[in-house]
Amino acid sequence: MSDLVKHFGEKLREKRKEAGYSQEGFAAYVGIERGNYGKIERGNVNIRLETLYNLVNALNCEFEEVMPPRERYQIELE
Repeated sequence: MSDLVKHFGEKLREKRKEAGYSQEGFAAYVGIERGNYGKIERGNVNIRLETLYNLVNALNCEFEEVMPPRERYQIELE
């Protein structure tokens, strides 16, 4: 996967730990199989928008807190 997806997974892991959840407990809370949730944190899978909303709501945070900075991943558009 891309560096962007990996960076997102790292930020998500940090936020989950700050909130005091184990990986297994948080995955169960948001309704994701633990193995699949682990793939998200490792940056091995890209997620749906609905999943992003579920994660952010479960962590009671804003998108900016789990999203990598836009400036770091700018894409040249033609």
